[in-house]
Amino acid sequence: MRIDNCGVAAILIASAVFAMAQSPSDNLQVCLSGQYPALCNHAALTPEQLREARAAEKRENLKVCMTGQYPALCNHSLLDDEEAAAVRKAEREENLKVCSSGMYPALCNHSLLSAHELKTAQEAERAENLKLCMDGHYKSVCNHTLLTPEQAKAVAAAETSAAASKPISPAGTAKEAGSRPTCQSGLSIVSVDGDGKIIRLDDGSLWKVDDVDTVTSSIWLPATAVVVCGDKIINVDDDESVDAQPLSSARGGQATLAGYTIEASSNDETFVINGEVFTAKTYCFNFDRGDHVLFTDGSPTGACASATLLNLRTGEVCEVWCGD
Repeated sequence: MRIDNCGVAAILIASAVFAMAQSPSDNLQVCLSGQYPALCNHAALTPEQLREARAAEKRENLKVCMTGQYPALCNHSLLDDEEAAAVRKAEREENLKVCSSGMYPALCNHSLLSAHELKTAQEAERAENLKLCMDGHYKSVCNHTLLTPEQAKAVAAAETSAAASKPISPAGTAKEAGSRPTCQSGLSIVSVDGDGKIIRLDDGSLWKVDDVDTVTSSIWLPATAVVVCGDKIINVDDDESVDAQPLSSARGGQATLAGYTIEASSNDETFVINGEVFTAKTYCFNFDRGDHVLFTDGSPTGACASATLLNLRTGEVCEVWCGD
């Protein structure tokens, strides 16, 4: 698992603070569970307790390893030869499942596949890529290099059709016509997330607030009446406004941006997105494998200290540490 220096420092500091705040009995309970080695104050244990804690950590690690799903979370150094062989088998089997689906090429370790398995995986990847490309709305995500000449022509037509059918926003219409934008009243705020970055309205729409205006939107409250005029959201109660861009259409419509797929999710804490590992600062509940997320802050390449994710399925926001 890759976490930048800031993330490591924060985790170590949090672990140290947590450990110091525990009573001896609480610490022993955490240690003997084996699930949280980083939160266990091993120095406070007796030799016998330390042996029991190490055995518990080894046992819990083996459980994670034997799923085969999270090689990056498995501490292979704690495995004996027999366990290591069983884990390698589990990882190969799980890898084959991922590869055979064709949906997650970045998560497929092609080097673990036999020649026949590799051929099957590549065929599945091409088939899944073609499905995505033929939608026409995800030009930047489509891997055009995997398309045959005939498929490329069909995809180009689909992308042209999708671009032509894209609705023009009220703000865009107003700018082109030189008139005032269309306003929609009778709306109210459902939630304000990400320190004012994301606003969800009661018509189901999601809005990303311009960074310069988040100071204003961060103190807006649920149930506040608002009016949307083009790319502005106006707080009727306070007579304040912020500039914002729609992330999804009203009443559960499709997001205007494709976002990135959560390729793997572990314990609401660790996520693989765009082939990079991200770790929740606390927990990211309801961020499941297959969900599409937008990066409202940070970078999907992992070139950041931290990032803010918006789940397009649930509208929930969560902050994570970026990978290296």
